[in-house]
Amino acid sequence: MKRSLGIILALLLAVSLLAGCTATDGPGMVNYSVQGNLLKIEGKSGLMAGKLDGLEVSEENGVASLVLKKGTDEGTFTSAEYQTDDFTHMVASWNAFIHEGGSVEILARAKFGDTWTDWLTWGEFTPYASRGSIKNKKCDTAYVDVDTFVLKDGQQGHHVQVMAVLRRDGAHPDAKSPELRRICMTFAGGTMLAAYAEEPVEELPVKALCQAPGISQEIRYSSIADSICSPTTMTVMLLSRESDPRAQRYTELLPEMYALMTEDNAEDMFGNWSFTCSGAGLYGYECYCQYAGRDILMQELAKGHTCGINVVYSNRKSDGLPFLKGCAGSTNGHLITIIGYEYEDGQIDDEHLYFYSSDSYSDSDDTCYRRYKWTELAQCWTKRIAYIIPSLEKEVTLPGGPIFHIAADLEPAGNNEYRFVCGVNGDGSPAYPDTYDFERGDGFVAWCVDNVCTDNTAGGIASDSSVVYEKPMQVYANNTFSYAKMAAGGKVKIDLEGITRRAAEQLGIAPENVFITVFAISPNGYCYSAGAMGGVPVTSFYVEN
Repeated sequence: MKRSLGIILALLLAVSLLAGCTATDGPGMVNYSVQGNLLKIEGKSGLMAGKLDGLEVSEENGVASLVLKKGTDEGTFTSAEYQTDDFTHMVASWNAFIHEGGSVEILARAKFGDTWTDWLTWGEFTPYASRGSIKNKKCDTAYVDVDTFVLKDGQQGHHVQVMAVLRRDGAHPDAKSPELRRICMTFAGGTMLAAYAEEPVEELPVKALCQAPGISQEIRYSSIADSICSPTTMTVMLLSRESDPRAQRYTELLPEMYALMTEDNAEDMFGNWSFTCSGAGLYGYECYCQYAGRDILMQELAKGHTCGINVVYSNRKSDGLPFLKGCAGSTNGHLITIIGYEYEDGQIDDEHLYFYSSDSYSDSDDTCYRRYKWTELAQCWTKRIAYIIPSLEKEVTLPGGPIFHIAADLEPAGNNEYRFVCGVNGDGSPAYPDTYDFERGDGFVAWCVDNVCTDNTAGGIASDSSVVYEKPMQVYANNTFSYAKMAAGGKVKIDLEGITRRAAEQLGIAPENVFITVFAISPNGYCYSAGAMGGVPVTSFYVEN
Protein backbone atom coordinates (compact mmCIF):
# COMPACT_ATOMS: atom_id res chain seq x y z
CA MET A 1 0.00 0.00 0.00
CA LYS A 2 2.84 2.38 0.88
CA ARG A 3 4.49 1.61 -2.47
CA SER A 4 1.23 2.36 -4.37
CA LEU A 5 0.76 5.61 -2.48
CA GLY A 6 4.34 6.61 -3.28
CA ILE A 7 3.74 5.98 -6.99
CA ILE A 8 0.57 8.08 -6.94
CA LEU A 9 2.35 10.96 -5.18
CA ALA A 10 5.22 10.75 -7.67
CA LEU A 11 2.79 10.94 -10.59
CA LEU A 12 1.02 13.92 -9.06
CA LEU A 13 4.35 15.69 -8.60
CA ALA A 14 5.33 14.97 -12.21
CA VAL A 15 2.06 16.43 -13.49
CA SER A 16 2.45 19.55 -11.37
CA LEU A 17 6.03 20.05 -12.58
CA LEU A 18 4.86 19.92 -16.19
CA ALA A 19 2.30 22.59 -15.36
CA GLY A 20 5.02 24.87 -14.01
CA CYS A 21 4.11 24.67 -10.34
CA THR A 22 4.48 22.19 -7.50
CA ALA A 23 1.63 21.12 -5.23
CA THR A 24 2.89 20.86 -1.65
CA ASP A 25 1.45 19.20 1.44
CA GLY A 26 -1.12 20.84 3.69
CA PRO A 27 -4.70 20.06 4.67
CA GLY A 28 -6.90 21.76 2.08
CA MET A 29 -4.06 24.03 0.93
CA VAL A 30 -2.15 24.32 -2.32
CA ASN A 31 1.02 26.34 -2.61
CA TYR A 32 2.59 27.13 -5.98
CA SER A 33 6.29 27.00 -6.71
CA VAL A 34 7.86 28.37 -9.88
CA GLN A 35 10.13 25.90 -11.66
CA GLY A 36 13.15 27.70 -13.09
CA ASN A 37 13.10 31.41 -13.83
CA LEU A 38 9.94 31.64 -15.94
CA LEU A 39 6.41 31.67 -14.58
CA LYS A 40 3.64 30.97 -17.10
CA ILE A 41 0.06 31.48 -15.98
CA GLU A 42 -1.94 29.89 -18.79
CA GLY A 43 -4.55 27.30 -19.62
CA LYS A 44 -7.89 26.83 -17.93
CA SER A 45 -6.40 25.44 -14.71
CA GLY A 46 -3.81 28.20 -14.46
CA LEU A 47 -6.27 31.01 -15.08
CA MET A 48 -8.89 29.52 -12.77
CA ALA A 49 -6.32 29.20 -9.98
CA GLY A 50 -6.53 32.96 -9.46
CA LYS A 51 -9.35 35.15 -8.20
CA LEU A 52 -11.66 36.49 -10.91
CA ASP A 53 -13.62 39.71 -10.43
CA GLY A 54 -15.78 40.66 -13.40
CA LEU A 55 -14.00 38.09 -15.56
CA GLU A 56 -14.59 34.55 -16.72
CA VAL A 57 -12.60 31.92 -18.56
CA SER A 58 -13.54 31.33 -22.19
CA GLU A 59 -12.20 28.35 -24.11
CA GLU A 60 -12.11 28.06 -27.90
CA ASN A 61 -10.30 25.43 -29.94
CA GLY A 62 -8.54 24.25 -26.80
CA VAL A 63 -7.13 27.68 -25.90
CA ALA A 64 -8.35 29.30 -22.69
CA SER A 65 -8.59 33.08 -22.25
CA LEU A 66 -9.70 35.50 -19.59
CA VAL A 67 -12.53 37.72 -20.86
CA LEU A 68 -14.88 40.29 -19.37
CA LYS A 69 -18.27 39.09 -18.26
CA LYS A 70 -21.17 40.34 -20.31
CA GLY A 71 -22.14 43.89 -19.33
CA THR A 72 -18.82 44.47 -17.53
CA ASP A 73 -16.34 47.09 -18.69
CA GLU A 74 -13.52 46.30 -16.26
CA GLY A 75 -12.44 43.10 -14.57
CA THR A 76 -9.50 41.88 -12.53
CA PHE A 77 -7.56 38.64 -12.29
CA THR A 78 -5.42 38.18 -9.17
CA SER A 79 -3.14 35.18 -9.29
CA ALA A 80 -2.21 32.79 -6.56
CA GLU A 81 0.99 33.52 -4.64
CA TYR A 82 3.95 31.79 -6.28
CA GLN A 83 7.08 30.81 -4.38
CA THR A 84 10.32 31.34 -6.30
CA ASP A 85 14.05 31.11 -5.86
CA ASP A 86 15.48 34.40 -4.61
CA PHE A 87 15.38 37.20 -7.20
CA THR A 88 16.02 40.93 -7.48
CA HIS A 89 14.52 41.68 -10.93
CA MET A 90 11.53 40.49 -12.93
CA VAL A 91 10.04 41.28 -16.34
CA ALA A 92 6.43 40.67 -17.37
CA SER A 93 5.02 39.75 -20.77
CA TRP A 94 1.55 38.66 -21.84
CA ASN A 95 -0.37 37.31 -24.82
CA ALA A 96 -3.82 38.64 -25.68
CA PHE A 97 -6.13 39.63 -28.46
CA ILE A 98 -7.11 43.24 -27.80
CA HIS A 99 -9.95 44.70 -29.82
CA GLU A 100 -10.51 48.37 -30.55
CA GLY A 101 -11.60 50.15 -27.38
CA GLY A 102 -10.00 47.55 -25.11
CA SER A 103 -6.78 47.27 -23.11
CA VAL A 104 -4.84 44.98 -20.81
CA GLU A 105 -2.81 46.12 -17.81
CA ILE A 106 -0.41 43.84 -15.92
CA LEU A 107 0.70 44.51 -12.35
CA ALA A 108 2.77 42.51 -9.87
CA ARG A 109 4.05 42.58 -6.34
CA ALA A 110 6.94 40.76 -4.69
CA LYS A 111 7.49 39.45 -1.19
CA PHE A 112 10.83 39.72 0.58
CA GLY A 113 11.13 38.55 4.16
CA ASP A 114 7.65 39.05 5.58
CA THR A 115 6.93 42.17 3.52
CA TRP A 116 5.01 42.56 0.28
CA THR A 117 5.75 45.47 -2.03
CA ASP A 118 2.90 47.55 -3.40
CA TRP A 119 1.25 46.48 -6.62
CA LEU A 120 3.27 48.07 -9.44
CA THR A 121 2.19 48.36 -13.06
CA TRP A 122 3.64 47.77 -16.51
CA GLY A 123 1.05 50.22 -17.87
CA GLU A 124 -2.01 49.86 -20.07
CA PHE A 125 -1.35 48.07 -23.34
CA THR A 126 -3.41 48.34 -26.52
CA PRO A 127 -2.57 48.81 -30.20
CA TYR A 128 -5.35 51.39 -30.62
CA ALA A 129 -4.50 54.16 -28.15
CA SER A 130 -1.68 55.63 -26.10
CA ARG A 131 0.26 52.94 -24.20
CA GLY A 132 2.16 52.82 -20.93
CA SER A 133 2.07 54.67 -17.64
CA ILE A 134 4.22 56.81 -15.37
CA LYS A 135 1.87 56.26 -12.41
CA ASN A 136 1.95 53.37 -9.92
CA LYS A 137 5.44 52.38 -11.04
CA LYS A 138 7.28 52.85 -7.75
CA CYS A 139 6.91 52.50 -4.00
CA ASP A 140 9.21 52.52 -0.97
CA THR A 141 10.50 49.00 -1.61
CA ALA A 142 10.48 48.56 -5.40
CA TYR A 143 10.03 50.26 -8.76
CA VAL A 144 9.36 49.38 -12.39
CA ASP A 145 12.03 50.80 -14.69
CA VAL A 146 10.19 50.82 -18.06
CA ASP A 147 9.77 47.04 -18.23
CA THR A 148 11.79 45.71 -15.27
CA PHE A 149 10.52 45.35 -11.69
CA VAL A 150 13.46 46.02 -9.35
CA LEU A 151 13.57 45.46 -5.59
CA LYS A 152 15.30 48.30 -3.74
CA ASP A 153 18.17 48.22 -1.25
CA GLY A 154 19.45 44.82 -2.34
CA GLN A 155 16.36 43.00 -1.12
CA GLN A 156 15.67 39.58 -2.62
CA GLY A 157 12.15 38.43 -3.34
CA HIS A 158 10.97 34.87 -2.79
CA HIS A 159 7.27 35.12 -3.71
CA VAL A 160 5.42 36.87 -6.50
CA GLN A 161 1.79 37.61 -7.23
CA VAL A 162 0.45 38.87 -10.55
CA MET A 163 -2.64 40.90 -11.43
CA ALA A 164 -4.29 41.58 -14.78
CA VAL A 165 -6.89 44.28 -15.43
CA LEU A 166 -8.99 43.97 -18.59
CA ARG A 167 -10.92 46.99 -19.84
CA ARG A 168 -13.21 47.97 -22.70
CA ASP A 169 -14.71 51.32 -23.56
CA GLY A 170 -18.15 51.54 -21.96
CA ALA A 171 -19.15 54.20 -24.48
CA HIS A 172 -19.18 51.47 -27.10
CA PRO A 173 -21.44 48.71 -25.76
CA ASP A 174 -20.60 46.48 -28.74
CA ALA A 175 -16.86 46.70 -28.05
CA LYS A 176 -15.40 43.24 -27.61
CA SER A 177 -13.60 42.14 -24.48
CA PRO A 178 -9.83 41.66 -24.55
CA GLU A 179 -8.91 37.96 -24.60
CA LEU A 180 -5.93 37.34 -22.30
CA ARG A 181 -4.39 33.92 -22.91
CA ARG A 182 -1.23 34.04 -20.88
CA ILE A 183 0.79 36.05 -18.36
CA CYS A 184 4.51 35.38 -18.00
CA MET A 185 7.05 36.60 -15.49
CA THR A 186 10.79 35.99 -15.72
CA PHE A 187 13.22 36.45 -12.84
CA ALA A 188 16.92 37.26 -12.39
CA GLY A 189 19.38 38.02 -9.60
CA GLY A 190 19.65 36.41 -6.18
CA THR A 191 19.89 32.63 -6.51
CA MET A 192 17.80 32.53 -9.67
CA LEU A 193 19.16 30.48 -12.58
CA ALA A 194 17.84 30.46 -16.14
CA ALA A 195 16.09 27.25 -17.19
CA TYR A 196 14.55 26.24 -20.51
CA ALA A 197 10.76 26.27 -20.22
CA GLU A 198 9.92 24.19 -23.29
CA GLU A 199 10.38 20.55 -24.31
CA PRO A 200 14.15 20.24 -24.92
CA VAL A 201 15.90 18.81 -27.94
CA GLU A 202 17.74 15.81 -26.52
CA GLU A 203 20.83 16.16 -28.69
CA LEU A 204 21.67 19.56 -30.14
CA PRO A 205 23.03 19.51 -33.70
CA VAL A 206 26.48 20.86 -34.50
CA LYS A 207 24.83 23.46 -36.75
CA ALA A 208 21.34 24.97 -36.83
CA LEU A 209 20.24 27.76 -39.18
CA CYS A 210 16.78 29.35 -39.37
CA GLN A 211 15.29 30.95 -42.44
CA ALA A 212 15.18 34.68 -41.69
CA PRO A 213 15.17 38.04 -43.46
CA GLY A 214 17.65 40.86 -43.13
CA ILE A 215 16.05 44.23 -42.30
CA SER A 216 18.11 47.32 -41.57
CA GLN A 217 16.58 49.84 -39.18
CA GLU A 218 19.02 52.47 -40.42
CA ILE A 219 17.17 52.96 -43.73
CA ARG A 220 13.67 53.30 -42.25
CA TYR A 221 11.78 56.53 -41.46
CA SER A 222 14.50 58.92 -40.29
CA SER A 223 12.62 60.24 -37.24
CA ILE A 224 12.58 56.80 -35.62
CA ALA A 225 15.28 54.83 -37.45
CA ASP A 226 17.86 55.06 -34.68
CA SER A 227 15.53 53.76 -31.96
CA ILE A 228 13.51 50.88 -33.42
CA CYS A 229 15.93 47.98 -32.90
CA SER A 230 13.47 46.21 -30.58
CA PRO A 231 10.43 46.24 -32.91
CA THR A 232 12.67 45.50 -35.91
CA THR A 233 14.06 42.46 -34.09
CA MET A 234 10.54 41.20 -33.40
CA THR A 235 9.49 41.93 -36.98
CA VAL A 236 12.32 39.69 -38.20
CA MET A 237 11.24 37.00 -35.74
CA LEU A 238 7.64 37.13 -36.92
CA LEU A 239 8.62 37.19 -40.58
CA SER A 240 10.79 34.14 -40.09
CA ARG A 241 7.60 32.29 -39.13
CA GLU A 242 5.56 33.53 -42.11
CA SER A 243 5.99 31.48 -45.27
CA ASP A 244 3.04 32.95 -47.20
CA PRO A 245 4.12 36.09 -49.13
CA ARG A 246 0.56 37.45 -48.89
CA ALA A 247 0.74 37.25 -45.12
CA GLN A 248 4.08 39.06 -45.21
CA ARG A 249 2.60 41.71 -47.48
CA TYR A 250 -0.49 42.57 -45.53
CA THR A 251 0.09 42.02 -41.81
CA GLU A 252 2.66 43.23 -39.32
CA LEU A 253 5.68 42.94 -41.44
CA LEU A 254 6.94 46.47 -41.82
CA PRO A 255 9.05 47.33 -38.78
CA GLU A 256 7.64 50.89 -38.71
CA MET A 257 4.11 49.53 -38.31
CA TYR A 258 5.15 47.22 -35.49
CA ALA A 259 7.13 50.04 -33.87
CA LEU A 260 4.23 52.50 -33.78
CA MET A 261 1.84 49.78 -32.56
CA THR A 262 4.03 48.83 -29.55
CA GLU A 263 5.62 52.17 -28.68
CA ASP A 264 5.65 52.99 -24.98
CA ASN A 265 4.15 56.47 -25.19
CA ALA A 266 4.60 57.19 -21.49
CA GLU A 267 8.34 56.55 -21.69
CA ASP A 268 8.54 57.90 -25.27
CA MET A 269 10.47 54.87 -26.49
CA PHE A 270 10.26 51.78 -28.70
CA GLY A 271 12.50 49.63 -26.52
CA ASN A 272 10.02 48.39 -23.92
CA TRP A 273 10.80 44.65 -23.77
CA SER A 274 7.38 43.76 -22.37
CA PHE A 275 5.46 45.70 -25.01
CA THR A 276 7.58 44.35 -27.86
CA CYS A 277 7.01 40.73 -26.83
CA SER A 278 3.35 41.23 -26.02
CA GLY A 279 2.79 42.72 -29.47
CA ALA A 280 3.44 39.28 -30.97
CA GLY A 281 0.54 37.97 -28.90
CA LEU A 282 -1.77 40.33 -30.79
CA TYR A 283 -1.05 38.23 -33.87
CA GLY A 284 -1.87 34.96 -32.14
CA TYR A 285 1.63 33.80 -31.23
CA GLU A 286 2.83 32.66 -27.86
CA CYS A 287 5.71 34.99 -27.01
CA TYR A 288 7.54 35.89 -23.84
CA CYS A 289 10.60 37.61 -22.41
CA GLN A 290 13.01 35.42 -20.49
CA TYR A 291 16.28 35.98 -18.72
CA ALA A 292 18.13 33.32 -20.66
CA GLY A 293 21.48 31.74 -21.43
CA ARG A 294 23.34 30.16 -24.32
CA ASP A 295 21.66 26.77 -24.01
CA ILE A 296 18.17 28.28 -24.19
CA LEU A 297 19.07 30.08 -27.43
CA MET A 298 20.53 26.91 -28.91
CA GLN A 299 17.46 24.87 -27.96
CA GLU A 300 15.18 27.33 -29.74
CA LEU A 301 17.44 27.61 -32.80
CA ALA A 302 17.64 23.83 -33.07
CA LYS A 303 13.84 23.86 -33.44
CA GLY A 304 14.01 26.47 -36.20
CA HIS A 305 12.95 29.35 -33.92
CA THR A 306 14.70 32.71 -34.22
CA CYS A 307 15.22 34.63 -30.95
CA GLY A 308 15.94 38.21 -29.93
CA ILE A 309 18.56 39.30 -27.39
CA ASN A 310 19.74 42.58 -25.89
CA VAL A 311 23.36 43.60 -26.52
CA VAL A 312 25.92 46.31 -25.81
CA TYR A 313 28.84 46.22 -28.23
CA SER A 314 31.50 47.98 -30.26
CA ASN A 315 33.62 47.14 -33.29
CA ARG A 316 36.50 49.00 -31.63
CA LYS A 317 38.49 47.81 -28.62
CA SER A 318 39.24 51.33 -27.44
CA ASP A 319 35.87 52.85 -26.50
CA GLY A 320 35.11 50.97 -23.28
CA LEU A 321 32.26 48.81 -24.62
CA PRO A 322 32.48 45.03 -25.06
CA PHE A 323 34.25 44.25 -28.33
CA LEU A 324 32.36 42.22 -30.94
CA LYS A 325 34.16 41.40 -34.16
CA GLY A 326 31.85 41.72 -37.14
CA CYS A 327 29.35 44.21 -35.70
CA ALA A 328 28.59 47.42 -37.56
CA GLY A 329 29.50 50.04 -34.95
CA SER A 330 29.14 50.98 -31.29
CA THR A 331 25.98 50.99 -29.17
CA ASN A 332 25.31 50.98 -25.44
CA GLY A 333 21.83 49.53 -25.92
CA HIS A 334 20.55 47.43 -28.82
CA LEU A 335 18.60 44.30 -29.74
CA ILE A 336 19.44 41.79 -32.44
CA THR A 337 17.81 38.69 -33.87
CA ILE A 338 19.72 35.43 -33.40
CA ILE A 339 19.01 33.20 -36.40
CA GLY A 340 21.46 30.31 -36.15
CA TYR A 341 24.61 28.81 -34.68
CA GLU A 342 27.45 26.51 -35.67
CA TYR A 343 30.55 24.95 -34.18
CA GLU A 344 33.49 25.85 -36.39
CA ASP A 345 35.25 22.78 -37.81
CA GLY A 346 32.85 20.62 -35.81
CA GLN A 347 34.77 21.25 -32.57
CA ILE A 348 32.18 21.44 -29.80
CA ASP A 349 33.48 23.98 -27.30
CA ASP A 350 32.85 27.64 -26.56
CA GLU A 351 35.93 28.81 -28.46
CA HIS A 352 34.57 27.34 -31.69
CA LEU A 353 30.91 28.34 -31.21
CA TYR A 354 29.52 31.09 -33.47
CA PHE A 355 26.04 32.60 -33.65
CA TYR A 356 24.47 34.05 -36.78
CA SER A 357 22.44 37.23 -36.44
CA SER A 358 20.12 39.37 -38.48
CA ASP A 359 21.38 42.61 -36.97
CA SER A 360 19.37 45.72 -37.83
CA TYR A 361 22.34 47.97 -36.98
CA SER A 362 23.52 47.76 -40.60
CA ASP A 363 23.67 50.23 -43.46
CA SER A 364 21.48 48.14 -45.75
CA ASP A 365 19.25 45.07 -45.75
CA ASP A 366 21.87 43.00 -47.58
CA THR A 367 24.53 43.64 -44.92
CA CYS A 368 22.36 42.58 -41.95
CA TYR A 369 23.60 38.99 -41.79
CA ARG A 370 26.43 38.72 -39.26
CA ARG A 371 28.47 35.95 -37.65
CA TYR A 372 29.51 36.51 -34.03
CA LYS A 373 31.94 34.54 -31.89
CA TRP A 374 30.12 33.29 -28.79
CA THR A 375 32.86 34.16 -26.29
CA GLU A 376 32.65 37.79 -27.46
CA LEU A 377 28.85 37.86 -27.86
CA ALA A 378 28.47 36.50 -24.31
CA GLN A 379 30.20 39.63 -22.95
CA CYS A 380 27.90 41.86 -25.02
CA TRP A 381 24.69 40.12 -23.88
CA THR A 382 24.76 42.16 -20.70
CA LYS A 383 21.26 41.77 -19.26
CA ARG A 384 20.66 38.29 -20.66
CA ILE A 385 17.12 39.11 -21.83
CA ALA A 386 15.72 37.05 -24.71
CA TYR A 387 12.60 37.32 -26.85
CA ILE A 388 11.18 33.84 -27.40
CA ILE A 389 8.35 32.62 -29.66
CA PRO A 390 8.38 28.88 -28.90
CA SER A 391 6.62 27.77 -32.08
CA LEU A 392 6.58 28.29 -35.81
CA GLU A 393 2.78 28.40 -35.74
CA LYS A 394 0.21 30.75 -34.22
CA GLU A 395 -1.70 29.24 -31.32
CA VAL A 396 -4.85 31.18 -32.28
CA THR A 397 -5.97 33.25 -35.25
CA LEU A 398 -7.91 36.52 -35.18
CA PRO A 399 -9.47 37.73 -38.45
CA GLY A 400 -8.29 41.26 -39.11
CA GLY A 401 -6.06 43.41 -36.94
CA PRO A 402 -4.17 44.20 -34.90
CA ILE A 403 -3.21 46.66 -37.63
CA PHE A 404 -6.24 47.42 -39.76
CA HIS A 405 -5.38 47.98 -43.42
CA ILE A 406 -7.94 50.31 -44.94
CA ALA A 407 -8.36 50.66 -48.69
CA ALA A 408 -7.89 54.25 -49.84
CA ASP A 409 -7.60 56.39 -52.95
CA LEU A 410 -5.22 59.27 -53.56
CA GLU A 411 -7.14 62.46 -54.29
CA PRO A 412 -5.18 65.24 -56.07
CA ALA A 413 -4.89 68.28 -53.80
CA GLY A 414 -2.44 70.60 -55.54
CA ASN A 415 1.00 70.49 -57.16
CA ASN A 416 2.19 66.92 -56.47
CA GLU A 417 0.01 66.88 -53.37
CA TYR A 418 -2.62 64.30 -52.46
CA ARG A 419 -5.10 63.43 -49.74
CA PHE A 420 -6.13 59.94 -48.67
CA VAL A 421 -9.80 59.16 -49.30
CA CYS A 422 -11.13 56.06 -47.57
CA GLY A 423 -14.77 56.00 -48.63
CA VAL A 424 -17.87 57.94 -49.58
CA ASN A 425 -20.25 59.69 -47.20
CA GLY A 426 -24.00 59.29 -47.41
CA ASP A 427 -24.29 62.51 -49.42
CA GLY A 428 -21.74 61.27 -51.92
CA SER A 429 -18.88 63.44 -50.65
CA PRO A 430 -15.42 61.92 -50.02
CA ALA A 431 -14.76 60.41 -46.59
CA TYR A 432 -11.34 61.41 -45.28
CA PRO A 433 -9.48 59.59 -42.49
CA ASP A 434 -8.77 61.32 -39.20
CA THR A 435 -5.39 62.94 -39.81
CA TYR A 436 -4.85 64.50 -36.37
CA ASP A 437 -2.07 62.08 -35.35
CA PHE A 438 -0.40 62.40 -38.73
CA GLU A 439 -0.44 66.19 -38.76
CA ARG A 440 1.18 66.40 -35.33
CA GLY A 441 3.92 64.01 -36.44
CA ASP A 442 2.96 60.78 -34.67
CA GLY A 443 2.15 59.01 -37.93
CA PHE A 444 3.80 59.23 -41.33
CA VAL A 445 3.53 58.28 -44.99
CA ALA A 446 5.70 55.69 -46.76
CA TRP A 447 5.74 54.46 -50.33
CA CYS A 448 7.54 51.93 -52.48
CA VAL A 449 7.62 50.72 -56.08
CA ASP A 450 6.98 47.09 -56.88
CA ASN A 451 10.24 45.25 -57.64
CA VAL A 452 12.47 48.13 -56.55
CA CYS A 453 14.08 46.43 -53.58
CA THR A 454 17.18 45.02 -51.95
CA ASP A 455 17.64 41.51 -53.30
CA ASN A 456 18.51 39.23 -50.39
CA THR A 457 17.72 35.97 -52.17
CA ALA A 458 21.43 35.13 -52.41
CA GLY A 459 21.92 35.63 -48.67
CA GLY A 460 23.09 39.22 -48.69
CA ILE A 461 26.63 40.34 -49.46
CA ALA A 462 29.95 39.80 -47.77
CA SER A 463 31.68 42.93 -46.51
CA ASP A 464 34.24 43.78 -43.85
CA SER A 465 31.66 42.77 -41.27
CA SER A 466 28.63 41.11 -42.93
CA VAL A 467 28.50 37.55 -44.27
CA VAL A 468 26.52 35.65 -46.88
CA TYR A 469 23.87 33.63 -45.06
CA GLU A 470 22.81 30.16 -46.18
CA LYS A 471 19.10 30.50 -45.41
CA PRO A 472 17.99 34.01 -46.40
CA MET A 473 14.43 35.22 -46.76
CA GLN A 474 13.12 37.86 -49.15
CA VAL A 475 10.24 39.88 -47.68
CA TYR A 476 8.09 42.86 -48.55
CA ALA A 477 10.00 45.00 -46.05
CA ASN A 478 13.06 44.65 -48.34
CA ASN A 479 11.34 46.99 -50.83
CA THR A 480 12.97 50.40 -51.09
CA PHE A 481 10.81 52.82 -49.10
CA SER A 482 10.65 56.59 -49.12
CA TYR A 483 8.96 58.64 -46.42
CA ALA A 484 7.14 61.92 -45.83
CA LYS A 485 5.19 63.73 -43.13
CA MET A 486 1.57 64.66 -43.61
CA ALA A 487 0.91 68.39 -43.74
CA ALA A 488 -2.10 70.35 -42.51
CA GLY A 489 -5.36 69.30 -44.07
CA GLY A 490 -4.10 65.74 -44.52
CA LYS A 491 -2.00 66.64 -47.56
CA VAL A 492 1.10 64.66 -48.49
CA LYS A 493 3.60 65.74 -51.14
CA ILE A 494 4.64 62.91 -53.47
CA ASP A 495 5.83 63.23 -57.07
CA LEU A 496 4.09 60.21 -58.59
CA GLU A 497 5.16 61.06 -62.14
CA GLY A 498 8.81 61.56 -61.20
CA ILE A 499 8.90 58.35 -59.15
CA THR A 500 7.31 56.46 -62.04
CA ARG A 501 9.78 57.80 -64.59
CA ARG A 502 12.84 56.95 -62.50
CA ALA A 503 11.52 53.49 -61.60
CA ALA A 504 10.76 52.70 -65.24
CA GLU A 505 14.36 53.54 -66.17
CA GLN A 506 15.73 51.49 -63.29
CA LEU A 507 13.55 48.45 -64.01
CA GLY A 508 13.73 48.73 -67.78
CA ILE A 509 9.95 48.66 -68.20
CA ALA A 510 7.33 50.98 -69.65
CA PRO A 511 6.16 53.73 -67.24
CA GLU A 512 2.57 52.51 -67.47
CA ASN A 513 3.70 49.24 -65.82
CA VAL A 514 5.18 50.91 -62.75
CA PHE A 515 3.06 50.35 -59.63
CA ILE A 516 3.49 52.47 -56.50
CA THR A 517 2.00 51.59 -53.11
CA VAL A 518 1.51 54.42 -50.63
CA PHE A 519 0.90 53.82 -46.91
CA ALA A 520 -0.27 56.25 -44.23
CA ILE A 521 0.86 54.53 -41.02
CA SER A 522 -1.00 55.57 -37.87
CA PRO A 523 0.31 55.10 -34.29
CA ASN A 524 -3.06 53.67 -33.27
CA GLY A 525 -3.42 50.49 -35.27
CA TYR A 526 -4.48 51.81 -38.68
CA CYS A 527 -2.72 51.79 -42.03
CA TYR A 528 -4.34 53.48 -45.02
CA SER A 529 -3.13 51.97 -48.29
CA ALA A 530 -3.44 53.50 -51.74
CA GLY A 531 -1.83 52.92 -55.11
CA ALA A 532 -0.82 54.46 -58.40
CA MET A 533 -0.18 52.82 -61.76
CA GLY A 534 1.87 54.64 -64.38
CA GLY A 535 1.95 57.74 -62.18
CA VAL A 536 -1.85 57.96 -61.95
CA PRO A 537 -3.76 57.14 -58.72
CA VAL A 538 -5.67 53.86 -58.91
CA THR A 539 -9.35 54.09 -58.11
CA SER A 540 -10.69 51.81 -55.38
CA PHE A 541 -7.30 50.33 -54.60
CA TYR A 542 -7.96 47.39 -52.29
CA VAL A 543 -5.73 45.95 -49.60
CA GLU A 544 -6.64 42.77 -47.78
CA ASN A 545 -5.91 42.26 -44.10
